[in-house]
Amino acid sequence: MLAALFAESGSSAAGAASTPPVPILAYHHIGAAPPGTAKPELWVRPAALRRQLRALARAGYGAVTLDRVWRAWHGTGTLPAHPMVLSFDDGYASQALAAGPALRGRAWPGVLNLLVDRIGARGGLSRSQVRRLIRDGWEIDAHSMSHPDLRTVSATRLAGEVTGSRRALQDAFGVPVDFFAYPYGRQDARVRAAVRRAGFLGATTIERGLASATADPFALERVLVGANDSPSSVVRMARTGG
Repeated sequence: MLAALFAESGSSAAGAASTPPVPILAYHHIGAAPPGTAKPELWVRPAALRRQLRALARAGYGAVTLDRVWRAWHGTGTLPAHPMVLSFDDGYASQALAAGPALRGRAWPGVLNLLVDRIGARGGLSRSQVRRLIRDGWEIDAHSMSHPDLRTVSATRLAGEVTGSRRALQDAFGVPVDFFAYPYGRQDARVRAAVRRAGFLGATTIERGLASATADPFALERVLVGANDSPSSVVRMARTGG
């Protein structure tokens, strides 16, 4: 049904053109970075996340799913005055243990870009944790099977990583899985075409900026939140995409 939205015109197109850009904030680990970890900037402490969410709420923002943004862009839904998407990549257990309760306390949904091979793996989300997030209103989207740089793999593996991840998550959790997040944010025309062929409606990158209804839906920009970002800086990034 959602795919048919591409074919709509007239008032839907006019509405999309007039819809303000939406910030998609991107998080990874929610916790303290272990000593010697390779990318400590990807770790946001739980207390810092809670302060950031508090600052965003005070600034008037409300979290929505990417699906809800998509529907509003295509004339079949509405958004709050200041919508934002809170996305979490990879599928770390800390996203259920720390981010889940923080968002639940505000009745806010998250968007989980779930790496299939991380489900049930050490440090990864269990199936029951994913199901709890779904019950809390979280959207589940695909992040490939094994997180390769998709630009470098064969055509056969590309199809398996993209189409396979969507099917695996649909089968495991009974959810639509309509959006894709590129591993490492890396993509090109060949990768975008594979994502489109797999039936996804759009895909997110890690290019900084605000997601727009008039941009390429398979190259949606996001705002990466890092370990040293203060609550005020996160609000600023939500406003500007920078």
